[in-house]
Amino acid sequence: LRSPKKMASTDVQNAAEAPKESTQQVSRHQEVGHKSLLQSDALYQYILETSVYPREPESMRELREITAKHPWNLMTTSADEGQFLNLLLKLINAKNTMEIGVYTGYSLLSTALALPDDGK
Repeated sequence: LRSPKKMASTDVQNAAEAPKESTQQVSRHQEVGHKSLLQSDALYQYILETSVYPREPESMRELREITAKHPWNLMTTSADEGQFLNLLLKLINAKNTMEIGVYTGYSLLSTALALPDDGK
C-alpha cells in the first residue's frame, strides 16, 4: 500500500505526463459545469448522456443550455448536481426550502420541481 502522500505525488506526476485533453472535450465539460470527482471525462460524459440528461425536465435543459453560453458559466450548477439535489429533497420530504445566491436559477428550479404541491 502506498501512503496518501506518495499517492498524491504519483497522481500529480501522472497527470503532468498524461496527454492533454482535446479542446472539444474541455469546452463540452465547461458547457455542463463540469465539477466532478471522477477522473475519467469519458465516464462522466457517459453518466450524463445515459442517466442525467434523459431524466432532465425540458425547462431545466433549456436553462442549462442558455447558461452554458454565458461567459461566467463555471458558476452554474451542473445537471448531475441538480438531479442529486432534487433526489435529496424528495428523500427527506422537504416542504420548505430557501435558495441564497442564485446565479441563473438552475438549482432553484431543481429545488422547486422537487417540492410537493404544498411546498414553499
